[in-house]
Amino acid sequence: MLKRIIAYFKTEIKAIRNGKAFVFLACLALASFLWTLNALDKRYTDHITIPVSYINSPKNKDLTGKLPDKLDLTVDGPGYTLLRYRFRFMISPLLIDVNELSNNYLENRFLSRYSISTNSHKEEFAKQISNEIGIISIRPDSLTFKVSHVTEKLIKVHPVVDLTFAREFILQKPPLAKPESILVRGPEEIMDTLKEINTEPIDLNNLSQSIIRDAVVLLPPELKAETNKVSLQITIEQCTEAKFEISVLIINQPDSLLIKTFPSKIKVSCKVGISQYNKLNNSSFKAIVDYSHHSGIFSKLPVTLGNLPENVVSADYFPKEVDYLIERK
Repeated sequence: MLKRIIAYFKTEIKAIRNGKAFVFLACLALASFLWTLNALDKRYTDHITIPVSYINSPKNKDLTGKLPDKLDLTVDGPGYTLLRYRFRFMISPLLIDVNELSNNYLENRFLSRYSISTNSHKEEFAKQISNEIGIISIRPDSLTFKVSHVTEKLIKVHPVVDLTFAREFILQKPPLAKPESILVRGPEEIMDTLKEINTEPIDLNNLSQSIIRDAVVLLPPELKAETNKVSLQITIEQCTEAKFEISVLIINQPDSLLIKTFPSKIKVSCKVGISQYNKLNNSSFKAIVDYSHHSGIFSKLPVTLGNLPENVVSADYFPKEVDYLIERK
């Protein structure tokens, strides 16, 4: 038995050397190719998924609601045609003319709900594919959407930033978007209530110098804008300490009484940007004592710091409570 096996392999090896195996493989490949051509020439039923793109929306109106970005088709056609178009539709979408399929009704109505039967328009879709391919069915069998009147207006951009600063540095002014407003277009019912648009959140740490950073504008999917990016200007400066002594202001005291506090002034210390230092004075702050908070149990009144300027950070004051004396007028 072993001798027969050895003899067989010797014969095959000799055949390969003589080129018989190459001829056999070539004939096998040719036969396979011819068989494949014959098979592809027959008609088949197949399922294909085609991306879609919606065109020709009505003027000054827009589609709202989520429309499918793909359609599942059951088709019939020659094998080689189905194979060719299967690869084609991986990159070339089927175009759906919304206004034409709705018989141009969309031009004349406001915020109406529409439903288009896809299976009723198989012939229009088939023309885009091939005359050799027939569409048996389409899923989903209908496209449901709303049409809304479209308006456009300038909307303010709100920078969303989270900042920390290096020692002795502060924010000189609120972060500014450039452009400050962008032209936005969308359904009227959304645009009427839209006051501002946020940027993507940006985190910046240990800042010691002013920077400019691009940021993406976050738009609802129903809206479109002239640009989806803005530049954020974040202005940083060194800060210094400022100190003031301000008089206590008493509120809600009866007309028949005279209230005196001890001390009559409090000390305020704060950090302020160097560019803003000369703009501060005693009148920039208010130390407020509310007489309506007095009680016979406590002999002191709390002091609150009001009217804090926007360019001031880390403000502190002393004392936080004051003694008081009541006199009748």
